[in-house]
Parts: sequence; C-alpha cells; structure tokens
Amino acid sequence: MKINKFIYAAVVGALFASCQSVETPMFSDKDAFVAFDSKTTTIDENANKEIQIPVSLVASKALDVSVNFEIDTTAYAGKNAAKPGVHYNLKNTSSTLSYTSDGELVTYITIEPIDNDAYDGDVKMDIKLSTPSGCNLGANYTTTVTIADNDHPLAAAGILGTYSVRGESPFQGEEGVYYEWTCELQKDPDFVDRVWFTQIVPTESGVEYQSVMGEIDADFRTITIKSGQSLGSYGGVYDLLLDFGGATSATAQVSTGQIVITSPVLAAAYQDGTRAGYLTGVKTATFTKVE
Repeated sequence: MKINKFIYAAVVGALFASCQSVETPMFSDKDAFVAFDSKTTTIDENANKEIQIPVSLVASKALDVSVNFEIDTTAYAGKNAAKPGVHYNLKNTSSTLSYTSDGELVTYITIEPIDNDAYDGDVKMDIKLSTPSGCNLGANYTTTVTIADNDHPLAAAGILGTYSVRGESPFQGEEGVYYEWTCELQKDPDFVDRVWFTQIVPTESGVEYQSVMGEIDADFRTITIKSGQSLGSYGGVYDLLLDFGGATSATAQVSTGQIVITSPVLAAAYQDGTRAGYLTGVKTATFTKVE
C-alpha cells in the first residue's frame, strides 16, 4: 500500500530575550507557606513499603511553624473511596506537621498501602492541609492519593505495561524505512475490558499525543480499536485522527509479550474538518513488551 505523506512546514519565529538585569526580590517570613509538592500522588497497592508524601515549607530559612492535615473521601463516597485499615494505614501518630527553626524544610505524611489478592479497583482519597500556624497555605494544599490495584485482570493477563513498537513506513519515498517508538498500555479507571494506548502511531515532532482506547475480548486474545479517535494535534493547526486505511476498526492480536496490528495504522491530519493527508503511520505495528 503506497500512501503520499502529508508534510507540514512550520514557520517558527525567533524569540529574543532581553539582557536586562533583574533584582532578586526579598522573601519575608510572613510570605512563607506550606504545600504539597504535587497535586496528585499514586501508590501501588503492592509497594510493600511505607510511602512518604512530602509537604514542603517554602521560606527563606527554617521556621517554627505547623500545619494540620485531614483525609477526606467525600468526593469518592459510594464508589472508590480508600478506607483506613482496608486499603491503607496512616503511619503518622499526629495530624499536625511541625517544622522547627533548626530543622528541615520538609515533613512527610506516611501511607502504608495494604495489598490483597482481590480486584476491587483503584481507590482514592484527598489529603488536605488546614489551619497553618506561623505560615500560609500554598496553592497545592490538597493532594489526591490514588492507591493502584495491582490485581487488575489485564495486569494478570500480562497486557498492561510498556511496549517497544516497530513498523515499516507505508509512504512513497520511504520504502524500507522502519519506525520505532514506545507505547504504554494502561488500564481504564472504570471498565476492566478496556485498555488505553498512549501512543499508537510513530513519534513525530510537534505532535501533542492523546491516548486511544481499545476493547478486549473475554479471552484476552484480541483488542478491537475503532478508527476516528483523536490522536492529538499537530502544530496547533491540524487535528489528528486514527485511520486504519479506511476501515472502521482494527483488531490487534494478543500473544505472550506481543501485540500485533496487521492493518495500516495512520495519523490523518485534518484542518477545519477537511483531511489534508497523513502525517505519520506504519503498514503494520508490532508491540513487544519491555516491562
């Protein structure tokens, strides 16, 4: 199958930074604040160790300050709320985090995940900072903690994980050229028979990739992927849609450590709803699991 490749030539303007000197602002103690380092935290159920979630004091020097924290599962009640003693143990003996003028600028909330042999899905909780003393609350005063269930049936089937992908170019003028890239297969947060391909087409500079979804059969032998799913955007101008050479879907064959799509896997570029051509793709795609 010979396909003409669409090539987008971007004109990039140069940016020139001025060389003006900038005075470093003074950071006063009254501006000091505490915050989580990240708005989200993921803990593997089978981590088999205590996980420390850092809470940092942002100040010019160490100070005698404190902040309280609480665990809130209101947003996840009745669905996937993390339960103490069931999904995790909180190892802190106090709900107050204290900093001292001769100590460190970081303290920790310590969570020990509880492993089990049953699949009950990922569970979540919010940890919120409150009532600071001697300092302020930063923007990241809440972190959402996800305890990832390692007993997902797709994990047990060996499907989830990181893959090295290889395929031959289908484009004229690129005969015998092979593309190689990396793709992760990730679980769906709500459906056990769905999987997400983080990058199903070859890497192309300037593309902001989106994951595409596939549905797995009951025997974990095939994955059906529908065409027309968004692959992301290119250059801020073109929308990229998944194309299987005109077919409405493709079937990926699953075997131990490998997944193969035997139809063309293409990124079709659209502008204002009109297809301009193909940006990248392969004749067939072979996914080989690396971890």
